[in-house]
Amino acid sequence: MNLLFAIRTIQNERIDADMGATFLSGTTISNSLTELYLLFKYLRPRALAKQGIRSFDAWAAIYAKKTTDYEFSVANTIVAKERFRYFIKVPELAQFYSEITDYRTAKDIGIDRPEKNEILHNIPPTPDQEEFIQNLMLFAKAGDATLLGRHPLSPKEEEKAKMLIATDYARKMSLDMRMVSPHYEDHPDNKASHCAANIAKYYNRYNAQKGTQFVFSDLGTYKPGEWNVYAEIKRKLVEDHGIPTNEIRFIQEAKNDRQRKELIKGMNEGKIRVLFGSTSMLGTG
Repeated sequence: MNLLFAIRTIQNERIDADMGATFLSGTTISNSLTELYLLFKYLRPRALAKQGIRSFDAWAAIYAKKTTDYEFSVANTIVAKERFRYFIKVPELAQFYSEITDYRTAKDIGIDRPEKNEILHNIPPTPDQEEFIQNLMLFAKAGDATLLGRHPLSPKEEEKAKMLIATDYARKMSLDMRMVSPHYEDHPDNKASHCAANIAKYYNRYNAQKGTQFVFSDLGTYKPGEWNVYAEIKRKLVEDHGIPTNEIRFIQEAKNDRQRKELIKGMNEGKIRVLFGSTSMLGTG
């Protein structure tokens, strides 16, 4: 709202036209069609008014189309969902969009970057995960907290937060059952085991070159003195694959810029061979 008022002040009181603001983005439309409408609302109010568009519904009636399709719910049941799925009058919309947009791709600018070599590993769930998935589906339907081994909130709160709770448990469970509860045991077929085996494979393949690896996880990050996925994978690398413990580090160990630089220096020199971190702490670059 603050941005809208600021832009309207420029457009109406200073310039008297749909100008005066420049938006810069790497992801102009990232989630939904409403974002495209909002760009027009901010930057082309007079052009919208000429078309008789004064709300999202009016814009959507001209440029978008709703359809009903079947989707899986959190509870793994099939439900009918009505969504905006298509643009209509695409040439007109594209022309309208081009009036306020200039873009450059990475190829246009000549950014030098490597090709991504992505390999997806499909790991079947362990027996504990299979059982928990069934309980999670029942919880999403009934809201019975005891199915997940947790203390329930008040009935009203439990119902309101049910899907959020289910999604949170699903994330943790899919990474490692011990994220849900410490009473679960290690399993030779869990993600930590598969991850450790893959890291060890590349470690040995590029041992002569002192090849280094970054390992990213935004869940179960390293915390001293408590169980976490980072430390669990390190334990498997040391105990099961014979990798020296001093060659495996966590970015969270660096408490200041100097220590962080030392860790990166160790990676560059091949003294540290595996570095764990979250996206925000280890990050791009």
